[in-house]
Amino acid sequence: MQTVWELSACCSARDGHRNLDDSLVQEVQAGTARAWLEEQGRAYMQLGTYQLEILVHPDWRGQGWGNWLLHRALSEAPRVTSWAYGDRAETVAWLERNQFVSHRVLSKMVFQQARPEPPDWPEGWSLRTYQPQDAEPWHQLHVSLQTDPSRAWSPQRLQRQLQKTSPERFWLLFQGQRMRGYLWLKENEIFLLALCPSSRGQGIGRRLLQWAMSQSRGTWGFCDQPSTLELYTRLGFTEVGRDRCLRHCE
Repeated sequence: MQTVWELSACCSARDGHRNLDDSLVQEVQAGTARAWLEEQGRAYMQLGTYQLEILVHPDWRGQGWGNWLLHRALSEAPRVTSWAYGDRAETVAWLERNQFVSHRVLSKMVFQQARPEPPDWPEGWSLRTYQPQDAEPWHQLHVSLQTDPSRAWSPQRLQRQLQKTSPERFWLLFQGQRMRGYLWLKENEIFLLALCPSSRGQGIGRRLLQWAMSQSRGTWGFCDQPSTLELYTRLGFTEVGRDRCLRHCE
Protein backbone atom coordinates (compact mmCIF):
# COMPACT_ATOMS: atom_id res chain seq x y z
CA MET A 1 0.00 0.00 0.00
CA GLN A 2 1.28 3.44 -0.91
CA THR A 3 1.32 6.18 1.69
CA VAL A 4 0.05 9.68 1.00
CA TRP A 5 3.62 10.90 0.59
CA GLU A 6 4.49 8.12 -1.85
CA LEU A 7 1.42 8.96 -3.90
CA SER A 8 2.31 12.65 -3.77
CA ALA A 9 5.87 11.95 -4.94
CA CYS A 10 4.59 9.78 -7.80
CA CYS A 11 2.16 12.48 -8.97
CA SER A 12 4.78 15.19 -8.59
CA ALA A 13 7.27 13.22 -10.70
CA ARG A 14 4.68 12.88 -13.48
CA ASP A 15 3.31 16.43 -13.35
CA GLY A 16 6.48 18.36 -12.48
CA HIS A 17 5.19 20.39 -9.54
CA ARG A 18 4.19 20.16 -5.87
CA ASN A 19 0.69 18.93 -5.15
CA LEU A 20 -0.04 19.08 -1.42
CA ASP A 21 -0.37 21.97 1.02
CA ASP A 22 1.77 21.11 4.06
CA SER A 23 -0.41 23.19 6.35
CA LEU A 24 -3.55 21.29 5.30
CA VAL A 25 -1.71 18.00 5.86
CA GLN A 26 -0.98 19.22 9.39
CA GLU A 27 -4.67 20.06 9.88
CA VAL A 28 -5.50 16.47 8.90
CA GLN A 29 -2.91 15.12 11.34
CA ALA A 30 -4.30 17.35 14.08
CA GLY A 31 -7.83 16.16 13.43
CA THR A 32 -9.18 19.55 12.30
CA ALA A 33 -9.46 18.52 8.64
CA ARG A 34 -10.70 15.31 7.02
CA ALA A 35 -8.92 12.92 4.68
CA TRP A 36 -9.60 9.73 2.75
CA LEU A 37 -7.01 7.39 1.20
CA GLU A 38 -7.97 4.57 -1.18
CA GLU A 39 -6.98 1.21 0.33
CA GLN A 40 -4.17 0.67 -2.19
CA GLY A 41 -2.99 4.27 -1.91
CA ARG A 42 -4.00 5.16 -5.46
CA ALA A 43 -6.31 8.10 -4.68
CA TYR A 44 -6.40 10.63 -1.85
CA MET A 45 -8.60 13.52 -0.75
CA GLN A 46 -8.04 16.01 2.05
CA LEU A 47 -10.74 18.50 2.99
CA GLY A 48 -10.40 21.44 5.34
CA THR A 49 -12.89 24.13 6.22
CA TYR A 50 -12.15 26.06 3.06
CA GLN A 51 -9.73 23.98 1.01
CA LEU A 52 -9.90 20.75 -0.95
CA GLU A 53 -7.03 18.77 -2.48
CA ILE A 54 -7.23 15.56 -4.52
CA LEU A 55 -4.51 13.22 -5.75
CA VAL A 56 -5.00 10.36 -8.20
CA HIS A 57 -2.16 8.05 -9.23
CA PRO A 58 -1.14 8.81 -12.86
CA ASP A 59 -2.01 5.24 -13.92
CA TRP A 60 -5.50 5.59 -12.43
CA ARG A 61 -6.46 8.88 -14.05
CA GLY A 62 -9.34 8.96 -16.51
CA GLN A 63 -11.33 6.34 -14.59
CA GLY A 64 -13.60 8.70 -12.66
CA TRP A 65 -11.76 8.72 -9.33
CA GLY A 66 -11.18 12.47 -9.38
CA ASN A 67 -14.83 13.22 -10.17
CA TRP A 68 -16.05 10.83 -7.48
CA LEU A 69 -13.82 12.42 -4.84
CA LEU A 70 -14.69 15.94 -5.97
CA HIS A 71 -18.43 15.38 -5.80
CA ARG A 72 -18.10 13.64 -2.45
CA ALA A 73 -16.20 16.64 -1.07
CA LEU A 74 -18.61 19.22 -2.50
CA SER A 75 -21.56 17.43 -0.92
CA GLU A 76 -19.94 18.13 2.45
CA ALA A 77 -18.30 21.53 1.83
CA PRO A 78 -19.73 23.33 -1.24
CA ARG A 79 -17.82 26.60 -0.69
CA VAL A 80 -14.27 25.26 -0.92
CA THR A 81 -11.31 26.38 -2.95
CA SER A 82 -8.89 24.06 -4.72
CA TRP A 83 -5.43 24.59 -6.20
CA ALA A 84 -4.27 23.82 -9.71
CA TYR A 85 -0.61 23.47 -8.78
CA GLY A 86 1.74 24.43 -11.56
CA ASP A 87 -1.29 26.18 -13.15
CA ARG A 88 -1.74 22.88 -14.99
CA ALA A 89 -4.17 23.41 -17.87
CA GLU A 90 -5.83 20.00 -17.46
CA THR A 91 -6.54 20.61 -13.77
CA VAL A 92 -7.86 24.14 -14.38
CA ALA A 93 -10.19 22.93 -17.16
CA TRP A 94 -11.46 20.04 -15.00
CA LEU A 95 -12.26 22.33 -12.07
CA GLU A 96 -13.92 24.89 -14.35
CA ARG A 97 -16.17 22.16 -15.77
CA ASN A 98 -17.26 21.55 -12.17
CA GLN A 99 -18.28 25.17 -11.49
CA PHE A 100 -15.00 26.45 -10.08
CA VAL A 101 -13.81 29.92 -11.08
CA SER A 102 -10.32 31.36 -10.92
CA HIS A 103 -9.79 33.25 -7.68
CA ARG A 104 -6.06 33.81 -7.21
CA VAL A 105 -2.79 33.18 -9.04
CA LEU A 106 0.49 32.82 -7.16
CA SER A 107 3.78 33.43 -8.95
CA LYS A 108 6.77 31.45 -7.72
CA MET A 109 9.69 33.89 -7.61
CA VAL A 110 13.30 32.72 -7.17
CA PHE A 111 16.45 34.69 -6.41
CA GLN A 112 19.38 32.91 -8.08
CA GLN A 113 22.14 35.51 -7.71
CA ALA A 114 24.75 35.87 -4.95
CA ARG A 115 23.34 36.61 -1.52
CA PRO A 116 23.27 40.36 -0.75
CA GLU A 117 24.46 41.88 2.51
CA PRO A 118 21.83 42.32 5.24
CA PRO A 119 20.13 45.73 5.05
CA ASP A 120 20.65 48.67 7.37
CA TRP A 121 17.52 49.57 9.31
CA PRO A 122 16.35 53.15 9.89
CA GLU A 123 16.61 54.52 13.41
CA GLY A 124 13.96 53.03 15.67
CA TRP A 125 13.46 49.89 13.57
CA SER A 126 14.67 46.46 14.67
CA LEU A 127 14.32 42.79 13.84
CA ARG A 128 14.46 39.94 16.36
CA THR A 129 13.55 36.26 16.46
CA TYR A 130 10.17 35.05 17.64
CA GLN A 131 9.71 34.26 21.34
CA PRO A 132 6.85 32.29 22.98
CA GLN A 133 5.40 35.47 24.53
CA ASP A 134 4.97 36.90 21.02
CA ALA A 135 2.17 34.45 20.11
CA GLU A 136 -0.78 36.69 20.97
CA PRO A 137 0.53 40.02 19.57
CA TRP A 138 1.70 38.21 16.43
CA HIS A 139 -1.72 36.65 15.99
CA GLN A 140 -3.45 40.01 16.39
CA LEU A 141 -1.19 41.56 13.73
CA HIS A 142 -1.59 38.57 11.43
CA VAL A 143 -5.40 38.70 11.60
CA SER A 144 -5.44 42.47 11.00
CA LEU A 145 -3.46 42.03 7.77
CA GLN A 146 -5.87 39.54 6.17
CA THR A 147 -8.42 40.67 3.60
CA ASP A 148 -10.65 37.91 5.01
CA PRO A 149 -9.87 37.58 8.76
CA SER A 150 -11.89 34.35 8.98
CA ARG A 151 -9.16 32.66 6.93
CA ALA A 152 -6.31 33.81 9.13
CA TRP A 153 -4.16 31.31 11.01
CA SER A 154 -5.43 30.23 14.40
CA PRO A 155 -3.07 30.27 17.42
CA GLN A 156 -3.19 26.45 17.28
CA ARG A 157 -2.00 26.42 13.69
CA LEU A 158 0.88 28.71 14.62
CA GLN A 159 1.93 26.26 17.34
CA ARG A 160 1.79 23.33 14.92
CA GLN A 161 4.01 25.18 12.47
CA LEU A 162 6.48 26.07 15.23
CA GLN A 163 6.81 22.37 15.99
CA LYS A 164 7.91 21.70 12.39
CA THR A 165 10.04 24.76 11.60
CA SER A 166 12.66 26.50 13.70
CA PRO A 167 11.55 29.70 15.47
CA GLU A 168 15.11 30.91 14.93
CA ARG A 169 14.07 31.49 11.30
CA PHE A 170 10.98 33.45 12.33
CA TRP A 171 11.70 37.17 12.70
CA LEU A 172 9.45 39.95 13.99
CA LEU A 173 9.86 43.53 12.83
CA PHE A 174 9.41 46.38 15.31
CA GLN A 175 9.20 50.14 15.15
CA GLY A 176 10.08 51.03 18.70
CA GLN A 177 7.96 48.64 20.76
CA ARG A 178 5.25 48.13 18.15
CA MET A 179 5.24 45.02 15.98
CA ARG A 180 4.96 46.11 12.35
CA GLY A 181 5.69 42.99 10.31
CA TYR A 182 7.21 39.54 10.22
CA LEU A 183 9.30 37.19 8.12
CA TRP A 184 9.45 33.41 8.39
CA LEU A 185 11.87 31.31 6.36
CA LYS A 186 11.31 27.58 5.93
CA GLU A 187 14.77 26.48 4.76
CA ASN A 188 15.18 28.81 1.76
CA GLU A 189 11.45 29.43 1.20
CA ILE A 190 9.94 32.76 2.21
CA PHE A 191 7.16 31.02 4.10
CA LEU A 192 5.53 34.17 5.49
CA LEU A 193 6.33 37.83 4.87
CA ALA A 194 4.04 40.69 5.83
CA LEU A 195 4.18 44.39 6.67
CA CYS A 196 1.42 46.56 8.12
CA PRO A 197 0.00 49.13 5.64
CA SER A 198 1.05 52.16 7.69
CA SER A 199 4.72 51.13 7.28
CA ARG A 200 4.65 50.71 3.52
CA GLY A 201 6.14 53.16 1.04
CA GLN A 202 9.20 53.80 3.24
CA GLY A 203 11.54 51.12 1.91
CA ILE A 204 10.84 48.88 4.90
CA GLY A 205 9.33 46.09 2.81
CA ARG A 206 12.36 46.15 0.53
CA ARG A 207 14.66 45.81 3.53
CA LEU A 208 12.60 42.94 4.95
CA LEU A 209 12.84 41.07 1.64
CA GLN A 210 16.57 41.85 1.40
CA TRP A 211 17.02 40.36 4.88
CA ALA A 212 15.40 37.16 3.64
CA MET A 213 17.71 37.12 0.60
CA SER A 214 20.75 37.56 2.83
CA GLN A 215 19.88 34.55 4.99
CA SER A 216 19.58 31.76 2.41
CA ARG A 217 20.98 30.86 -0.97
CA GLY A 218 18.39 30.43 -3.70
CA THR A 219 15.68 32.23 -1.73
CA TRP A 220 12.21 31.82 -3.19
CA GLY A 221 8.63 32.64 -2.39
CA PHE A 222 5.10 32.94 -3.74
CA CYS A 223 3.36 36.25 -4.27
CA ASP A 224 0.25 37.52 -6.02
CA GLN A 225 -0.04 41.26 -5.41
CA PRO A 226 1.21 43.48 -8.29
CA SER A 227 3.19 45.70 -5.91
CA THR A 228 4.85 42.64 -4.33
CA LEU A 229 5.66 41.14 -7.73
CA GLU A 230 7.20 44.44 -8.75
CA LEU A 231 9.34 44.50 -5.60
CA TYR A 232 10.55 40.92 -6.10
CA THR A 233 11.39 41.63 -9.73
CA ARG A 234 13.20 44.87 -8.90
CA LEU A 235 15.40 43.01 -6.40
CA GLY A 236 16.40 40.39 -8.97
CA PHE A 237 13.87 37.57 -8.53
CA THR A 238 12.59 35.74 -11.60
CA GLU A 239 9.28 33.91 -12.07
CA VAL A 240 9.70 30.15 -12.51
CA GLY A 241 6.11 28.92 -12.18
CA ARG A 242 2.56 29.58 -11.04
CA ASP A 243 -0.14 28.02 -8.88
CA ARG A 244 -3.82 28.87 -9.47
CA CYS A 245 -6.50 28.86 -6.79
CA LEU A 246 -10.08 28.28 -7.92
CA ARG A 247 -13.24 28.74 -5.86
CA HIS A 248 -16.37 26.65 -6.20
CA CYS A 249 -19.54 28.53 -7.11
CA GLU A 250 -22.71 26.85 -5.87
